[in-house]
Amino acid sequence: MTTMRDEITVDGDVETHEHGVTETACVERFLEQLSVAAFQRVVPSTQVVVSVREGETTRLVASSSARAEACERAAHDAATGPSAAARHQGRIVVVPDVGDDPRWPGWTDLALDAGFRSVVAIPARLDGDAELLLVLYSLAPDAWDTAALTTAAHYAQELAHALTVCRSAHRQAEVNAHLKAALASRATIDQAMGVIMAQNRCSAEEAFGILRTASQHRNTKLRDVAVAIIEGVTGQPASPPPAFRDSSR
Repeated sequence: MTTMRDEITVDGDVETHEHGVTETACVERFLEQLSVAAFQRVVPSTQVVVSVREGETTRLVASSSARAEACERAAHDAATGPSAAARHQGRIVVVPDVGDDPRWPGWTDLALDAGFRSVVAIPARLDGDAELLLVLYSLAPDAWDTAALTTAAHYAQELAHALTVCRSAHRQAEVNAHLKAALASRATIDQAMGVIMAQNRCSAEEAFGILRTASQHRNTKLRDVAVAIIEGVTGQPASPPPAFRDSSR
């Protein structure tokens, strides 16, 4: 029997992809790439599906084959099969021979029709209450020995870690984008207040009041009113704010 230990270098695969995590705009695309890498290195004839559960919502985010994805979607929709059992029990669920397992009749028929003979579902904790599920489908019965299952479980944990890093980087990028937008708005508003203060010989507080009143009367965002004032007086767009330095890089 072929074992995954001879076919996959877990840490090396994950590390290689993780270096590019912060450059990956889409978490699902990152997982798609990683699942394909797994598919190329695990037991021959093995196909991979990755899903993520957050609260009551489960999303299938990556797969290496349409057949395996169809089986997983059916299992998810019916809340049945080894995937549902692995999530419910919080442990690895192994199906050595799909044809000899009576636990999930509907899912079993679908898996057999797709040509799959053995399946293993491996849950792994993400950040917060989120959970990743790595499911391996094989065209051969009894495809995994103890060493292979140990390696697969290790791979699931490494994949969960990489996804946690990816999710964290994605959240940080969103925060940085909001900060940049806030800084840009603040700089534009400050410039408009300067124009108003010069024109009306008033205080900063009074200038902001004038700006806010104009925003309310026009039903327009404060920043947009500020832009119109600056361009109307100077004929030039507002000066950009100082460059935002991302300390996470």
